[in-house]
Amino acid sequence: MLSSLPVTIISIIAVICYGTATLLQRRNLISGLQDRKMVFVSSILAAITHLAVVLLATVQASGLDFGFFKVASLISWVIVVVVLMSSWKKPLDNLFLYLFPLAILCLLASVFIPGTYAPQSDYSLGVALHILLGILSVSIITIAAFQALLISFLNKLLKEKKSFSLVSHLPPLETMEALLFEVLWLGLLLLTGVLVTGVLFMDDFFGQHLSHKAILSTISWIVFSVLLWGRHQLGWRGKTANRWILTGFGFLILAYFGSKFVLEIILNRL
Repeated sequence: MLSSLPVTIISIIAVICYGTATLLQRRNLISGLQDRKMVFVSSILAAITHLAVVLLATVQASGLDFGFFKVASLISWVIVVVVLMSSWKKPLDNLFLYLFPLAILCLLASVFIPGTYAPQSDYSLGVALHILLGILSVSIITIAAFQALLISFLNKLLKEKKSFSLVSHLPPLETMEALLFEVLWLGLLLLTGVLVTGVLFMDDFFGQHLSHKAILSTISWIVFSVLLWGRHQLGWRGKTANRWILTGFGFLILAYFGSKFVLEIILNRL
């Protein structure tokens, strides 16, 4: 548990900024306003203070702390930044209503819930690159998974001819689907880098200690590769594409969080 006063104060500021941005965006959605300036100001301040908390929680005197909640907070921050950058040109602001509360939970957990992970000070450059690519790949593919769920939800509303204010604030479904597969290509590229650096720089990557992570990550890579092949060759889309996306995402989450959760939280050991 990080109990230092500066970390606590900065985390509270980040929570207030996230909460303010969420309430302002909710007001815009309900009233139909397009006042994005204050939403973005609050969001950017939240992202900056969240990054400060991530650095203070992860970079410690005894080494780098990549415990379960620290990594979850870092991934949520990456997702926030990617969505913020994308929303400059695309009307994705309503995603803040779901993303920011999740970021708040991850941030608070990283600060106030004690972990059993022992900080490491002997990471080589190759291992550090492997970890960084892993965090980025999980973040990008998480965005794709949530986008797939959103597209499925909107498709269902349109088929049932239901009116929902969220629909009018989002790009056309064709545009969102095209963006979804662009994100997936990036996620697959990063995941390929994870597997390559794991083989090159991790000791016994497919051995007993890391076998579950390596195997699940490889299965996820195969799922996304088949999906993108099917999209290109067979025109897969809609329910078929979404099933493949969520299946690949499930394997990836099990690879990166399943084992960490069991080892650090349930078994209370490394």
